[in-house]
Amino acid sequence: MSTQDQPKICIILFSGDMDKALSALAMAWTAAGQGYQASIFFTFWGMSLLRKKRGAAQNSLEKLFKLLLPVGPERLGLSKMNFAGIGGFFMKKLIRLRGNETVSEMLALTMERKVNFIACQGTLEMLGIKESELIEYDQLTIGDVVTFLNLAEKSQIQLFI
Repeated sequence: MSTQDQPKICIILFSGDMDKALSALAMAWTAAGQGYQASIFFTFWGMSLLRKKRGAAQNSLEKLFKLLLPVGPERLGLSKMNFAGIGGFFMKKLIRLRGNETVSEMLALTMERKVNFIACQGTLEMLGIKESELIEYDQLTIGDVVTFLNLAEKSQIQLFI
């Protein structure tokens, strides 16, 4: 089956919460395994998963947001019951206890299945995040809202997380 004939799923990951990130990655990973061409559009707090380092800031507000926005999947908290990070700590223990994948492991599995990652250009510009601050991944591109709309229009499934 050519990529043109593959069914498509497009996910917007707006959230930087551990539980929501796990859900988005699991859905994309599963869809890719079922023959879908899967894409995740990372915007605002969802950009945390793509960050590998903090870069220099041009002003104090940009510096503040760069400090507050987690770097990488291991720094994410829960959307509910986070309790200043203790909820996330216990959730990670539960994940290990149950033998489930962590956000980092699920991110790696998703990348193995060649899920397309699109970093929102507007979010990068607004928060002052440079492309060099993002993970290295062949299927990672920078795109804008039109990029997402074109993907969504051709997709059978669109999700907002």
